[in-house]
Amino acid sequence: MAKNLKKFVNPKFSRTVDLGLLRRLLERHAHELRGLDLSLLEAGDRADEVRQAVQDFFAGSEDNYPEGLVADLHRIAELGNAAGLDIIIQQSTRLGVQLRAESKEGDEVEAQKDPKHVALRVFLDYPQVFDAASDMMALMARTSFAEFAGEEEGVEASLEKSQMAEFEKAVAAMFERDLRSGHCRVGCYDDADELNLIIEHGSPVTTQEVLRGDKKLVISFRAAEHAILSYSALTGRLKISGVAKARGAELAELFADRMLANPGFFAGEDAQNLYTLEPIQRAGFGFTFNHAFDPGIQKVQITEVQVDRSGTDQRTGDTRTFYSYVARDGRDNALARLGELMHGARFGADWRLNHIVVRVHFATGSARPKKVTVKLKPPAHAMFKRQQFEGRIMMLLKRNGLLCERDAGQAVIAAE
Repeated sequence: MAKNLKKFVNPKFSRTVDLGLLRRLLERHAHELRGLDLSLLEAGDRADEVRQAVQDFFAGSEDNYPEGLVADLHRIAELGNAAGLDIIIQQSTRLGVQLRAESKEGDEVEAQKDPKHVALRVFLDYPQVFDAASDMMALMARTSFAEFAGEEEGVEASLEKSQMAEFEKAVAAMFERDLRSGHCRVGCYDDADELNLIIEHGSPVTTQEVLRGDKKLVISFRAAEHAILSYSALTGRLKISGVAKARGAELAELFADRMLANPGFFAGEDAQNLYTLEPIQRAGFGFTFNHAFDPGIQKVQITEVQVDRSGTDQRTGDTRTFYSYVARDGRDNALARLGELMHGARFGADWRLNHIVVRVHFATGSARPKKVTVKLKPPAHAMFKRQQFEGRIMMLLKRNGLLCERDAGQAVIAAE
């Protein structure tokens, strides 16, 4: 926490930040602020002195920083970079908000274009844009989701304000039970045929010791965190990220109850039986991905494979894993390398694939393809960056028989 905070308020920022904006940020926490006289920020004729005082404040003991100020600075810091600036501009356009710069001259005009300055101003003047950009940043950062298959396809979620409010209230109560505070804000965004809900909530309180001179003090703060829900009515699938594994099913049930008006929709026995490696088990070490159906996929490499040797524990009678082999090959085919390691052994009841990692090369029109790494670990996890190519990757898995069919009676779509 301290390292990131000091990185945000480095000397360059302190020398160029608009003092009016900074004063407004600090005034939000004036009743808890210690070690800085806010009246100094009105001394326009002593700008150098004021900026030095600001720098000294942020370089000093963190027990002078209210918990709320630390949280604000971290939210601003997350968007105070080039990637955050792009997201802010995208979201302001989506919301029809024109971001207007204050009238300044000379170097001050250029300083206003610094991503940290833009993030600070948007935080204060355009909170709806800032919240939307913060949500998008959280959504783009997720690579690992818990997934749930609903009872059927085509069930639409309701976006009525009353139901959204009930959902937000129920989720807030869930987080509060986990001592994460009662704060909860739900942002709702449509992306093609997928509904995304970004839930901002409190983290557990962090307590740490700090030194002021020769005295040891204890400070506490609570950062903001995000949980992500993505639901496709077309497929009936729900993806959840950013919550403890024990809370995933509860959050899925809250969504089913409040947003789908269909309690138990994600509670079926096979709700998380989504992926399989059985086609690879059957084909053996010679398995290769078929991607001819998608001309934009140039190549699919299998870069990592883990196989587990399992059997019955003679003492307990339980099935357990005795040991594992992991083969990696970034240039060719890790599955073939695994075959060499196993010296003639074959996949079967005793040797079961645990996971595979593949690298998918997508043509983009440039000299180098876009490479997306996918880790597939049945029965419930496909881990990869989902900002791009998600639909095509899921189709690749489906066409190669690695997606479990909703109807067990249907034939698996295997590689042609």
